[in-house]
Amino acid sequence: MKLNEKVAAGIAEEYLDRWRRVARYDELAVMEENGDKDWENVTGEDGQEYKLLAYVLPHGDEALRMVISVNHRRRDHAAADPLIREAVMRSDGIVNTPADLAELEDRWLLP
Repeated sequence: MKLNEKVAAGIAEEYLDRWRRVARYDELAVMEENGDKDWENVTGEDGQEYKLLAYVLPHGDEALRMVISVNHRRRDHAAADPLIREAVMRSDGIVNTPADLAELEDRWLLP
């Protein structure tokens, strides 16, 4: 079954926004170090059930990548590619989205 990307994106953005507001770097660092993952079953605005997976990956230079993945809850309906949203938190607590980071990198590369 094809994933409703609009609904899945709304779910992912809501949870990523919550992480941006309340997560602390040291807590995320422990989560990453331990390989912890948070799972949650969510009902989308379309009435379908979705499985949300939240985890943290290293992002170099004392930064952590916060990842939210959304897919169908039922295995027999799971999409081949779940919808993913991410943001990066630096050790000083500043959070950037990958688009923000790409823009900064483009500025550094321009002559």
